[in-house]
Amino acid sequence: MELIIRRTSSFNSKIRFILLVFQIILILALVEAHNAHPHEDQLQWGGLERNTNNIVSHSCIHDQILEQRKRPGRKIYSVTPQVYEPGRLKPLQNKGRTILEVSTSSESQNDVKEPIRIYLNYDAVGHSPDRDCRKVGAVVKLGEPPTTSLPGSPFCNPHGNPPIVGDCWYNCTSEDISGEDKKRRLRKALGQTADWFRRALAVEPVKGNLRLSGYSACGQDGGVQLPRGYIEEGVPDADLVLLVTTRPTTGNTLAWAVACERDQWGRAIAGHVNVAPRHLTAEAETLLSATLIHEVMHVLGFDPHAFAHFRDERKRRRDQVTEQVMDEKLGRMVNRVVLPRVVMHSRYHYAAYSGNFTGLELEDGGGRGTSGSHWEKRLLMNEIMTGSVDTRSVVSKMTLALLEDSGWYKANYSMADRLDWGRNQGTEFVTSPCNLWKGAYHCNTTQYSGCTYNREAEGYCPILTYSGDLPQWAQYFPQANKGGQSSLADYCTYFVAYSDGSCTDTNSARAPDRMLGEVRGSNSRCMASSLVRTGFVRGSMTQGNGCYQHRCINSSLEVAVDGIWKVCPHAGGAILFPGFNGELICPAYPELCNSDPVSVSGQCPNSCNFNGDCVDGRCRCFLGFHGHDCSRRSCPGNCNGNGMCLSNGICECKTGYTGIDCSTAVCDEQCSLHGGVCDNGVCEFRCSDYAGYTCQNSSMLLSSLSVCKNVLVNDVSGQHCAPSEPSILQQLEEVVVMPNYHRLFPGGARKLFNIFGSTYCDEAAKRLACWISIQKCDKDGDNRLRVCHSACQSYNIACGASLECSDQTLFSSEGEGEGQCTGFGEMKLSWFSRLRNGFSLRNNSSLKGMSVRYRKL
Repeated sequence: MELIIRRTSSFNSKIRFILLVFQIILILALVEAHNAHPHEDQLQWGGLERNTNNIVSHSCIHDQILEQRKRPGRKIYSVTPQVYEPGRLKPLQNKGRTILEVSTSSESQNDVKEPIRIYLNYDAVGHSPDRDCRKVGAVVKLGEPPTTSLPGSPFCNPHGNPPIVGDCWYNCTSEDISGEDKKRRLRKALGQTADWFRRALAVEPVKGNLRLSGYSACGQDGGVQLPRGYIEEGVPDADLVLLVTTRPTTGNTLAWAVACERDQWGRAIAGHVNVAPRHLTAEAETLLSATLIHEVMHVLGFDPHAFAHFRDERKRRRDQVTEQVMDEKLGRMVNRVVLPRVVMHSRYHYAAYSGNFTGLELEDGGGRGTSGSHWEKRLLMNEIMTGSVDTRSVVSKMTLALLEDSGWYKANYSMADRLDWGRNQGTEFVTSPCNLWKGAYHCNTTQYSGCTYNREAEGYCPILTYSGDLPQWAQYFPQANKGGQSSLADYCTYFVAYSDGSCTDTNSARAPDRMLGEVRGSNSRCMASSLVRTGFVRGSMTQGNGCYQHRCINSSLEVAVDGIWKVCPHAGGAILFPGFNGELICPAYPELCNSDPVSVSGQCPNSCNFNGDCVDGRCRCFLGFHGHDCSRRSCPGNCNGNGMCLSNGICECKTGYTGIDCSTAVCDEQCSLHGGVCDNGVCEFRCSDYAGYTCQNSSMLLSSLSVCKNVLVNDVSGQHCAPSEPSILQQLEEVVVMPNYHRLFPGGARKLFNIFGSTYCDEAAKRLACWISIQKCDKDGDNRLRVCHSACQSYNIACGASLECSDQTLFSSEGEGEGQCTGFGEMKLSWFSRLRNGFSLRNNSSLKGMSVRYRKL
């Protein structure tokens, strides 16, 4: 809004004085309104509101949940193999329970993908007495409050100092109770979400019923116990089961979701989705829809844990999903996704065809729950997989590409929305600090208004003064504590829409200024302008901006002022209008009329048909495609002798092989049943499959251990698979090792029988408990080695126990010797233990033929 003053030939002094006073009052009012705008918009973008009606964005806590699930005793997920081949099915028994139907067909695997079938289960809604709000004033768990604390302490308080948002006790209000209206809204919202994914993603369908293990509760915050029928009979017509709860959340977190079971290829087949009842309202309906798509994306694969299981076209584990590098231009470490289709679609979005662009950044800021499993907001702003979601969030091709690059899905890119942020801004936009950006993507003063990046609104430049210095890399001003309003967006400063500044929405925007020739509506856009009707003058700013109609016609951009249409210069520039002083600055034609691709240096012919990456004008075709524009399909390596090349250039693999070129061997079903993951015919037990675990030099672990220190001290030359954080390693002994030790050390009558040799049984139980929890790594430093079969048998002898040593989830096969497994079979035995075990050997056929080395006292 600007001050308009009418010119006249003569004024008497009284009129001039009144007009001057009126002018001063208006200026003061404008200054006050200008200063108020940043406050209004700051609440709109990022505030944690107490009143749910004011919440306009969802803050994801996925990474916080992942950190909680790293705690000892928490199972991240179970692996339950599924049938993907047609043919006759037979039940496979394991420990007295039908786990899987395994195909005995010799037919080849077709790998034909069909729309994903998501089955929603609402049985657990409102049925957890210690986690669901059933009445006003009830106190329920949120997360896992300390076991030593009394109910109600600590209380959840997201507005406290410091805020308490998890592992606390929640005081229920009427908004937190799932009544019939809220349940109806829940089913509608999740039903729409499942339908959206059915149209967006295709998956290799499960043949027969989807089987789940049910070994532990599925999910977070106590999880959900799987129905017995899902375990014994399976779920028909489903590729993914989502178990739904309505437990409270804090702050502006509307929902959360996690995967809890995966198939033998790593794809999520079961997950837990929680929606906070207080957000199941008519006002939050649009925001909730976007939130649920965001959260289910985490279940499907946008998750660092899932990255470790991503498969390439050959159906082998991907060598690299992300890369962490020190970026000299940005001045900090960055984590980028380097998956082929993500990079390809990123190039076309940003027009970043230079070889300097190597991957799309993941979020590294934001604190609670957002860092690590979201796109960097600085680069993707309102994309749905950034750390905060609002009603303007859109699903980009980059997000769909990440899911397709998992090897589990085929994406329907027509379901992607148009993402305007960063579009056609070039390689420098992605690789340079934001203070070097140009146009509406960067502002450096609060004195002037401007147009937002997509020209849909007039905006202001929010620059805040913080109580402390910003990180060195985010210090864009001489004052180290000044920067933009969003930590997720790296404190970048850019024009943000006024709450009433929309050019397109006539309902929420202020009235257009007719003296400036403005019109607001669906075809209006913000443009720089100094226009003012003849006979009037603008206020303090001769150059400002306004909302003007536009249209794209006959390969030209036209702009209207006061009903008069004029053609703009193709490259943008100033135009004049009759009846107005000043000029309007037209945008360049491609900025608003982008039906034709923008011509950018480095583009490739036919965009490589989206079958390859475009780098410096040349196509780098994906496996299975060739030609200068990657338009021709072919059988890679002529199917490597393990299949037949069909006329359409696709390999049909023989039994026992899979992948785009039939080069990948398939493991038998025993691999998955024993907790392993198949990679090119090798059953692997990777340490990195466990969240927060890495292979570390054994000697480095000793200082953090107490119970297991004496066990590992005899084997410090190699590496062991253990939590990377010392505090978690210490908790591991308390939460996992000691309970296992107490289970292994015989009780009751057997313990009484062990009086004469209990020292040796105690030692055997302690060793086995440590070996089960902290396993050795192989020479490559990645695979964990299961506990030696002989170590299990030695324990049975020492304690007179009958532990099932054939359970290959925990123990190696009998043929694997020392160096191929964790632990050993040597054990000290007293004369009484020898006598007792001699008796046991004669009466226990399962121990016949075992060779145990004894050491005399």
